[in-house]
Amino acid sequence: MPISSKLQRFVEDELGRSAAMAERTVELTSEQLQQPREGMLSPAERQHYFELVQSLKRHAQPFQREFCEALGSLVRADMHGLDSDYDKPTEAPGGLALMDEAQVEVDIELSGAAELIRGQAEWELRELQTFTSTLAGQKHVSAETNPLRPLAYARALWQGACVVTAVPVQRAILLRTAAGVLSGQLKAAWAAACTRLEAQGVEPGIYRTVVLAPGGAVRAPSYDVTRPGALEGLLSTMPDAPTAGFGVSIRGGPAGSTATSRRGRAVAGPNPAFDQALVQLEELLRRAIPAHGGTTQAAPQLGEHRATLMASTPETVDRQIVELLSRLFEAVLADARLPAPFRPVMARLQVSALRVALVDPGMLETHEHPVWRLINRIAIAAETCTQPTDPRMAALLAYCETLVGDMARSPVQDALLYRQSLARLDAFLAEQLREQQLRAQGSIDALVLAERRDDMERQLAQRLTEQMVPIRTSATIRRFMTGAWAKVLAEAITRFGEKDEPTSGYIKATDDLLWSLRLPDHPQSRKRLLGLLPGLLQRLRAGMAQIALPEAEQRAFLDELLAVHTEALRPGKGTDDAELTPQQIVQRLRDEAVPDTPPSRQPFRDSLIDLSSMDTVPAEAMQSGSSAHDDPSRRIDSMAPGARYQMFLHGRWTRVQLLWRSPHAQYFLFAGVDPNRTHSVTRRALQRLSEESLVKPLEDVSLIQRAVDGLMRKLTLAP
Repeated sequence: MPISSKLQRFVEDELGRSAAMAERTVELTSEQLQQPREGMLSPAERQHYFELVQSLKRHAQPFQREFCEALGSLVRADMHGLDSDYDKPTEAPGGLALMDEAQVEVDIELSGAAELIRGQAEWELRELQTFTSTLAGQKHVSAETNPLRPLAYARALWQGACVVTAVPVQRAILLRTAAGVLSGQLKAAWAAACTRLEAQGVEPGIYRTVVLAPGGAVRAPSYDVTRPGALEGLLSTMPDAPTAGFGVSIRGGPAGSTATSRRGRAVAGPNPAFDQALVQLEELLRRAIPAHGGTTQAAPQLGEHRATLMASTPETVDRQIVELLSRLFEAVLADARLPAPFRPVMARLQVSALRVALVDPGMLETHEHPVWRLINRIAIAAETCTQPTDPRMAALLAYCETLVGDMARSPVQDALLYRQSLARLDAFLAEQLREQQLRAQGSIDALVLAERRDDMERQLAQRLTEQMVPIRTSATIRRFMTGAWAKVLAEAITRFGEKDEPTSGYIKATDDLLWSLRLPDHPQSRKRLLGLLPGLLQRLRAGMAQIALPEAEQRAFLDELLAVHTEALRPGKGTDDAELTPQQIVQRLRDEAVPDTPPSRQPFRDSLIDLSSMDTVPAEAMQSGSSAHDDPSRRIDSMAPGARYQMFLHGRWTRVQLLWRSPHAQYFLFAGVDPNRTHSVTRRALQRLSEESLVKPLEDVSLIQRAVDGLMRKLTLAP
């Protein structure tokens, strides 16, 4: 959609004011960080605050520059419906961009910062949206017309924080503090922007298009369509005479009387005049909506022919059904989440759905009726592929157009037709899912390998833990062996196999290292250790490099190992083979992360060679059951390929479809709105998103539920 020149000028003017805002933000944030917090912070936290203040002073100019550049890039990209440079995730080696817990924690911080800004400046933001809607040429107020979103400012702050410090906890502290400071500035800035626009003669859209009830903003009534009989209860509120507007209130006879009237109507038989009016309307829809998206005009609606239809039938209940269905389809076709190319598809279903409602009382008795299920299914599928150039969207649209065309030509319009059409659509969507899985096979193979490596690392860590129990050594060496070195071994076995180099060398190094940590006090043992050390250290360094172990951790381990070997090489200072007391064993186990599943007592070398003996079921797959309905782990376990979600990824909300989950449910692969990009997410990352309500089923609020909400809102607002 072309961008209005008025809106573009306004946005660029606001971006031009961001430099002064950034400078003030740095000044006030620095003051906030230096506020006394006696009794509120631990010594480590106080150190972070102190270092952050010093770093912010040194990097004030780079912070301001990065904030302004990021904000401009994010806002302009959003305004034109494009990805900015900050929306492209960094790919790991092999081309797989994996979303892990560390990246998710950043997204959680960004979401919190955006909510803080939105909460502090909510009313000013709403008022600004009424002006940007007018500048964009919209008749109705829409938040989508304002690219100056709280999330864009939060993400710009994060980019500035990344320039100031490389320490994750300090970045989070800076983001939270700066977001609180910036929220106050944006509150004033957005209010001032509204004043300037009003002075320029721009009329806010809310004054032209929305009728507000006395007392302020109106919230949509809660009307749950999943409640049995909910739609039939709504039917009784409909007038039985043509209406130009919503001059009705929520009243009417009880649902039971409506149901009785509908049964009586079914017994009475068809109405030729009414049926002829429906045929004429269906023909009008067929001509106005040619196949394969051949029109850009608004689709005809039942509401435009409501008076003709209602005048063609003397039945009160028929007129009420026409009134209800026409109002519901008006809301469906105006739904902001329904992609525009699919609105003609929905419009083509109007007459068909009305015919079913007239003869099938069950349609208004349950939201699970095939008519509503088909409409909702099309809408949900359409929401996850919205780019005009997306081949998935073109294929889905063409199939839906064919489907509704076939339905319109069917001689019988009933629940069976919709049930069969729903099965056809599900079969198409299943085939489309398989095609996407085939295209993503490279990513799937990489994730399968990653899960096998993780499972093997867990098993090896268990066995190394057992081997380390009787050994007297430092906590640093113990953690290295059961952590980093287990990862080295798992990586080597997964990539190279158990018998080839470098795996066999790492296995030998493991046995040599374990022996060296219990060196007998004997000259021959000391001589053997001297001969082993050069090769042992070489293999240890190669293994640590293989997993890119940070230099500081490598140095800490090697320093500890040097001290242990130096002491062991002194005559009379060898390790004591005396049995450990139970208290000593417990203390050593506390020094390391011991897995829940107890390891078997096998020699380490044997356990590596006989890999077939290893348990392939990860500990997470054997969790005890939980009765909590909102348990994040339970929700993740229920995720099935093909399901669609709204998820906060890479700093913004996006719609995704689950393509694949690994055999042990430790990795998940999602397709996004970009047909050329997938999102790989670890289970722990997904669980953190779920805990923070940053992943939600796309069908949580269905299209029909949104349509009913809109209808109820208009009924409530009507005089």
